[in-house]
Amino acid sequence: MTRDHERERLPGAVWILSSVTFLTTMGYGVVGPALPALADLFQISVTAASIAISGFAAFRLIANVGFSGLLKRWRLRTVLFGGLILQSVSSVLAGLAPDGTLFLIFRSIGGLGSAALTVSATALLLALVPAHLRGRGMSTYFAASSLGAISGPAVGGFLAIANPRLPLIFYGIVLLCAASVAFFALRAAKDIRTADAAGEDGAVVRTRTVAATLLSNPLFIAALFCHFAVGWALYGVRTTTIPLHLGALGFATGIIGVLLTVGAVTQVVGSAAAGSASDRWGRGLPLISGLIAGMIAFVIIALTGDFTLLIIAFILMGLAGGALAAVPAAMLGDVPLGGSGLGVSLYWIAFDVAAIIGPLVSGVIADSAGFQPALFSPQIPLLLAIIASIYALRWQSKRAS
Repeated sequence: MTRDHERERLPGAVWILSSVTFLTTMGYGVVGPALPALADLFQISVTAASIAISGFAAFRLIANVGFSGLLKRWRLRTVLFGGLILQSVSSVLAGLAPDGTLFLIFRSIGGLGSAALTVSATALLLALVPAHLRGRGMSTYFAASSLGAISGPAVGGFLAIANPRLPLIFYGIVLLCAASVAFFALRAAKDIRTADAAGEDGAVVRTRTVAATLLSNPLFIAALFCHFAVGWALYGVRTTTIPLHLGALGFATGIIGVLLTVGAVTQVVGSAAAGSASDRWGRGLPLISGLIAGMIAFVIIALTGDFTLLIIAFILMGLAGGALAAVPAAMLGDVPLGGSGLGVSLYWIAFDVAAIIGPLVSGVIADSAGFQPALFSPQIPLLLAIIASIYALRWQSKRAS
């Protein structure tokens, strides 16, 4: 990447979408610290509390499977706006639920709206950001997401102390604000469609052709493995098992929020640094470094309750989260038809499958064998992602030589 490219401005849509994701992740971040209190309120087990995350992801998965064919026919701004509204309503209803069953149902339904938001925002970024700025564009977007996550857990910790239902209601209100931003500020991008939609006549690239192109590319497979690892470790286990583990160790809800905030702060740094580095020097170094940092973080959390070491672990986890948010998404854009409806949907399907499996596996292990074994479960997907990434990067290097 040249110095001119480093100084080149990002498209305005990047900043608009970044504002939207800031609001949505700020709202979502408030829920994590409330999970132990919600589990107590509804008198549900660790496994059941984990369904608040995995059920949400299950509905995201259902929606993403449907979006794989429909996205190429729908305008992306419309999908984005509709998803935010649905998620807003379901979050408020979850916060007002009279019992644990309805809480889990409404919380899970919100996954439909979340899927619409993530796939449409990703596809818009891939369509609007030039290839030489893609790492910066993705890092800006995910850094904004991390900034939202910084304020979310801290606010959520205090709201949960007053009433564990408040974070969910707050989330719904914030999502409504994000929907307003998306609808009015993205008017210039109202006709943007996915990469496999061709021309004004509505002609589209055949799904079979898209699938063959994607699944024969090791870079795309590596991006899927990386996003699978993120869904399992840095979304599922991080937002369910880790807060519940810390609660079992005796840490107060506010302290849990502080630790999650530390991870979110360093995630901003990790995302910005990894995105720029991947544009300048290639995707490999920041990608592999992030995966290794994530593995080390989970080992520390599993083996110690020392507050200082936990701070170090959350710093490493934040750096890993930043790198693994920006770099695989940028890699997706490097793949022919990676920005297609099928490509973006498969990318998020990999995340959602892992986000379903991760909390359930770790929750069952925690209930039966304790938290320490449960916190070693993320090592498997993280290691598989390293292997797939190394193979893909070598394949890419051979093709370029």
